[in-house]
Amino acid sequence: MGRITKSIFFPPKDKALARKISIRTPNAFRKSIKILKKQGLNLKEKKALVLARTRARVQLARKNLSLRERKQFEVISRMRIPKVTGKKKR
Repeated sequence: MGRITKSIFFPPKDKALARKISIRTPNAFRKSIKILKKQGLNLKEKKALVLARTRARVQLARKNLSLRERKQFEVISRMRIPKVTGKKKR
């Protein structure tokens, strides 16, 4: 019997958080990290950033990526995610 695995490509549970995180370009991902870090990073947001980075790493396995896309996903997959700080009070 075959092994059933769960995909990491599923619809977002938090649409507002999904709008803040982008892996379209390395600069967009850096901007996402900066925005979330500025507000204070909670565990849910860190998990979402790690998932986005993992999705970029998995994209590298695709054979039909252009050289530019491959480089962008490599840069994103090597980016560091900041530690959880908790939400900042206003």
